[in-house]
Amino acid sequence: MSIRTKVFLIIFVLFAALGIADFFVQRFIIYPSFLALEHREVGENLQRIFHAIDRETYHVERLCRDWATWNDSHDFMATGHEGFIESNLSDDSLDNISLNLLVFCDTKGNIVWSRVRDLEEKTSLQLGFMAEGRIDLKHTTLAVHPSPEGGRGKRGIFNTEAGPMLFATREVLRSNGTGPTNGFLIMGRFLNKTMLETLMEQTRLSFEIVDPRDASKFLCRSAGMKPMTIGDLIYYTKTDGGNLVSCAGFQDEAGETLFGVQYLFPRETTRKGIDSIRYAVFLVVGSGVTVLVILNLMMQAVVLKPLRRLTDHAAKLQEEGDYSLRLGLDRKDEIGVLAKSLDSLVQTISDRTVELQRANEQLTQLSLNDALTGIANRRMFDAYLKQEWRRAMREQAPLSIMLADVDHFKKYNDTFGHQQGDMCLIGVAAVMQLHMQRPADLLARYGGEEFAVILPGTDAEGARHMAEVLGQAVRDLSIDHCRSDAAPCVTLSIGVVTTIPSPEEGDRGMDMLLEHADQALYQAKKAGRNRVLAWKPELLKAD
Repeated sequence: MSIRTKVFLIIFVLFAALGIADFFVQRFIIYPSFLALEHREVGENLQRIFHAIDRETYHVERLCRDWATWNDSHDFMATGHEGFIESNLSDDSLDNISLNLLVFCDTKGNIVWSRVRDLEEKTSLQLGFMAEGRIDLKHTTLAVHPSPEGGRGKRGIFNTEAGPMLFATREVLRSNGTGPTNGFLIMGRFLNKTMLETLMEQTRLSFEIVDPRDASKFLCRSAGMKPMTIGDLIYYTKTDGGNLVSCAGFQDEAGETLFGVQYLFPRETTRKGIDSIRYAVFLVVGSGVTVLVILNLMMQAVVLKPLRRLTDHAAKLQEEGDYSLRLGLDRKDEIGVLAKSLDSLVQTISDRTVELQRANEQLTQLSLNDALTGIANRRMFDAYLKQEWRRAMREQAPLSIMLADVDHFKKYNDTFGHQQGDMCLIGVAAVMQLHMQRPADLLARYGGEEFAVILPGTDAEGARHMAEVLGQAVRDLSIDHCRSDAAPCVTLSIGVVTTIPSPEEGDRGMDMLLEHADQALYQAKKAGRNRVLAWKPELLKAD
């Protein structure tokens, strides 16, 4: 037997053994890991759905807490004043805050005022647990307990004749959180089609809510469903063709299933796993046959040289990280396929790298904007101030900043509520942004009700003029502020400072600049608010 034949047989046996071993590894080790990954992703998606439902419940609780801790609500429970009903409890008011249920009841469960509405049909509804004009103190809505925010309350979900309802209960207190309590406020929203669409948009998952009492639809108890766990969540899965049917029950505090959450998970992971196994097996077998043929023809020229070129290319990619390089090996055999696959993979990596860079840029942009007002946040302000400070230092140009504070904003929140306070800040920020005259001017939310403005290349006179313009623009909004000592509308107190940075003080001068602006703002507020005050050295003595 010739050496070529022996080599041929040895390589054939080795490739055959390698192919069999690769198949078993892929089939009994890697493939089950794909299945486990698939089931885990199903569980994580169900957790996302449950967390989204819990967030909606939290939003109802936050709204309920704002209403319950309010002097007007406390007085209404004590006097039953009709003016409160006309001003706050109309059908339009409930529609505007998307509430299906609003109940005021005393500490014994007797209903003082209630309203249940179908927001889609604009009609009133009747719920059984309120049918006798009172709510049983043992009902889940009144099973309150001490809350970390103060007072007593509860939030959760319970079933009604019209379907599951997200609810929150808070005891009625004064605006400062003191009692005595004279009843409870209950708010609720149905887990209906509209909310379901909202939840699907938030989670980017298509799922359905089913009644656990309907055995034909509630799949968790159907045959063939396999129980799984992730964290504290127990869920069930079953393979259905190219999809994985998943189901989990949403339970109340007593462990009773209120409703089921079900959705179909496309088995893309498993399909790709099977394709990978086939590809790996075919690649090994094909490479073996190719090597056997090439060994009989031209070992060095046909096999080792192209493989060496492919290896060198891969090593170069690893060393240089330049994903614009392409091998461009035009061959019709398995090595050519491998080369083209490598080029395709490199192209994919290059594309994904560009996409990742764009995504990171978007994330960076989001991290530099204030979530409420949409203008720059404190982080953006600090970075931009450092940039413009150094530019002004190099060019020996003036740099002006101003700090503005909404006058008596705490009183505004106490009077009109935090939601209206947020709208006030949004309006103030919007009108100030409209008056930013140059691309280099930056308006930022400095913190709470404070705003900051950076004006590169602006002298003291120009900065003061800009501050007066901004103060007048806010006054022109005519936002009612009946409790302000400065004016009957929302106003600003503004401190302005201008400097030309010197190389001797370096970046330390930024802190002094901010301190001077803060001193000017303090003196503007101390002088009666609703005014602009430019910093002068005399303010140090006054301060």
